[in-house]
Amino acid sequence: MMDKTYFRVDFQTSDPTVAFEDALIGSGGAAASQLPRRARQCFACIHRAKLLPDIPEPVSAPPVLVPTPVHVAYTPVTAPIQTEPHRTAMTAKPENVHEALEDRDPNSLNQHVQIVWDDIIGEPEGARSPECAWRLSYLCFRHARNWCYTILTVILAPPCALLLGCGFACLAFEQIWCTAPCLRCVKIYFASLRTMVQSCMAATVVPAADAVGHICRHIRLFILEEIVDRPPEYQIFASLFRQVEPICILLEGKNQGGFVQTVKKTVFDNDANDEGRCKLVFLSPKEYSFEACKRRIASLSLPTEPLNCSDEERSLYLRTVIDFSQTQSVHAMGALLRYLDLNWAKLSMELHGKPNFLSLRIISLADIVTVDEDTYRGLQVFSAIVHPSAFKRGTRGSSREGLSLFQVFSKCRSKIGQAKMRVLLQHPTCDLEMLKHRQDVIAFFMRPQNESLMRNICSSLRYIKNVHGILTKIKALSAKSYQWKSLYNTLYNAVLICEMCEEAGNHSEFLQKLASFDNNKLYEMALYMNRIIDFDLSKTEGKFTVKAGVDPELDRKKQTMASLQGLMSETAKVELDRLPTYIQECSMLYMPHLGYLLGVKVWAENLSAEDKNLNDMKFMFQNNDYIHYKSKGCEELDVLIGDTYPEIVAHETRIMMRLTAHMMQHLHTLATVVNMCSELDCLIAISKVSKEYNYVRPTLTPEKVISIKQGKHPLYMLTCDNFVPNDLESSQEAGFVKILTGPNSSGKSVYMKQIGLIVYLAHIGSFVPAESATIGIVRHIHTRIQSTECVAAHMSAFLIDLRQMALALQESTSHSLLIVDEFGKGTSATDGLALLAACLNTLLFRQHCPHVLLATHYLNIKEYIVNSPVVRFLRFEYIIEDDEPVFLFRVCEGGASSSFALQVAAASGLPPRTISRAKEIMAALTNNTLPVANKRITTKLNTCLETMKQKLLTDDI
Repeated sequence: MMDKTYFRVDFQTSDPTVAFEDALIGSGGAAASQLPRRARQCFACIHRAKLLPDIPEPVSAPPVLVPTPVHVAYTPVTAPIQTEPHRTAMTAKPENVHEALEDRDPNSLNQHVQIVWDDIIGEPEGARSPECAWRLSYLCFRHARNWCYTILTVILAPPCALLLGCGFACLAFEQIWCTAPCLRCVKIYFASLRTMVQSCMAATVVPAADAVGHICRHIRLFILEEIVDRPPEYQIFASLFRQVEPICILLEGKNQGGFVQTVKKTVFDNDANDEGRCKLVFLSPKEYSFEACKRRIASLSLPTEPLNCSDEERSLYLRTVIDFSQTQSVHAMGALLRYLDLNWAKLSMELHGKPNFLSLRIISLADIVTVDEDTYRGLQVFSAIVHPSAFKRGTRGSSREGLSLFQVFSKCRSKIGQAKMRVLLQHPTCDLEMLKHRQDVIAFFMRPQNESLMRNICSSLRYIKNVHGILTKIKALSAKSYQWKSLYNTLYNAVLICEMCEEAGNHSEFLQKLASFDNNKLYEMALYMNRIIDFDLSKTEGKFTVKAGVDPELDRKKQTMASLQGLMSETAKVELDRLPTYIQECSMLYMPHLGYLLGVKVWAENLSAEDKNLNDMKFMFQNNDYIHYKSKGCEELDVLIGDTYPEIVAHETRIMMRLTAHMMQHLHTLATVVNMCSELDCLIAISKVSKEYNYVRPTLTPEKVISIKQGKHPLYMLTCDNFVPNDLESSQEAGFVKILTGPNSSGKSVYMKQIGLIVYLAHIGSFVPAESATIGIVRHIHTRIQSTECVAAHMSAFLIDLRQMALALQESTSHSLLIVDEFGKGTSATDGLALLAACLNTLLFRQHCPHVLLATHYLNIKEYIVNSPVVRFLRFEYIIEDDEPVFLFRVCEGGASSSFALQVAAASGLPPRTISRAKEIMAALTNNTLPVANKRITTKLNTCLETMKQKLLTDDI
């Protein structure tokens, strides 16, 4: 439905002071408040005269004119090509006004009555008219109605709330105990149906969604340097798959042995346990040969290359960016480019065109700390909570973050900063220089004197947006007005952040780099956008709108468009005189691409085609109660003014395209500064957490040492007010292998997790919860803490433990951290002890043993491992009060003598009879005697035996 604009219509009356502006007035006074004072006085006479009896004519009564406007109504025209509101001018014949005035006052009452405005808004003192009594009655009625509503609300609210609560409880009960179990059973027993549905979705919905995702952003290329990934686990591939979360993987050929099987297993396990689905594509070795891939890379065009460069210059530039001696990386990149070329129409839903690449980056895994998925889950770096509703569970975006390290650090001001925080946590690094630069930024913003600067930067960071999707929309000429505004805000605030970082001086190399960033290009783009785009008018009109003064030709067209009001009004008056006498009103409107039309209200019912032909006017169409014609006046306007609105839109589009082309030249600069701002947002969030919870700056060193004084668990300290800190020394002198023994619930698992998290935090550049810490760089962090059982995995808990332990033994090096919690508990005590001792001996026999933290209840483990100076036994202190252990949660040297399993079981609520029986069995096992029989059962058996003997003796007698 299209809007229309009514222009002012002046009606000729005998009194020149009476004028009606844009008001439609009938017999009542609904629009009286919109009239001038004199008009309202005259209009009130009609209503008051009806209430007064006939009175004699006063001698001095002046005549009062009662003008009555012609009622003009118009129904907007719907046209599919309409993009501009109707501009309509309406007029009526003056003689009709005089006739209406004479008919409205047949008795000439206005010659005898003088009514002033006070008679409408109030009455003199002592006067009591019917209107005043009616106001009092209405006031009483309104107050009584409000009180009745209030009383009914108070009375009905509790039972309504009770009914709604009961209904919600019934729905929740049905969802939890009926719907969810049934759906779970369906998922389990109808796995084939689920697979079929997923296949159908993958064949229909997923390709369309993937195509939309591809078209909505530019493509950034990343090349991974060649690195050896050892079979059979291929841990580097698994880590890369988890961090990137790809939607498509390209493989050459189908017979690649164990690697292809590992890729399939990783992808299918991810499909069963995660939210996404990754597609495997096998490429033909003939079509994707090394030479063909190399030629495709040579023709690659990047925004960062020199302008107007030749093919030879482009080849030289690419050789400075890409190492062509790494044949595997070059082959993989060329295959990816060729695949995009051949399938770009399907991916982008464009019949023509080619992929545009934003940037090319070389990434190396040499400085990445390898952390597997089980470690992330065991240390609670990420903790996704599934949706409580069964039908939403497992869909993308349905889960939310629980109590985790990511949730604690989620204090970023921008969405792109929040996404960068997840990437930062997923990519711990062992690059000392990068870690120290991050620590410098965190330390700078933790100082009280820099708090005001931090607040100012945070106020600008909240306007930083992800520009890749916005620029893609702009390039496709489909950007909305708010997207232009978001891009301008991003540019403007990025310049502000760079300028504010100059106050940091030389305190941080990262801030100094951001301050010295060449933001002249950003300032230039922001200045162009501010001078060209009228953001307020763009928001109102919903399209790209250019400011006045930018283009004289465009301003002339807009002035012509603005002057249509007067021209259309004059044309409407002229056309009304040409119309037959039975047509009393008409309207002039403008429709883009159709020009100017004359609208006439239907003057009779059931008009034939011949009746609709008026003089020399051309019938165009009829919409509701209006017939539209192309008159001579409309044709003159078409020739004189033309189709102005489409010309304005086309002119503004040309300006927008020139502005877009200029901005695309500096796209790489904009993407770089936005990425740096997102990282700054993350570091400021980490500094807030560090300051709030009294974190300290760890000392990072390439030496093989971990020294922590008064360390705390970053998550448990949030939920426990009296958390007990502990120390750790892991070095050549203090030993690399720490074997922890102690009672259940004494704090062993929490202690090992806190050590793992402190080491992990140090490798993302964060401060750590401790009094002091010296952390040596590690390359791998492996844990055997949590067994994530899954029906789709087809593995028992003990088999999962074995897989985790095998991975830790295979991938660990001298610069690794291994955390093992109660390995071997899933089998018999003898087998578990043997496996644990064998794994420890394997580590101790190495020339360079990694850092190992191991907790176990096998108190005699010392007897089965080799005697090594790197092994240290630790235990948790406790005291005995009233024959019950009281745990102090402090680590000390030595081994534990008892696990206090029975005392812990009693404290957990097991029945006393069960505890007593367990003590009897334990005593029998300790003394190497036969198991003690149950006394109650023995008594019953003896009683039955004596009874049978008596019966046998009686029968013999």
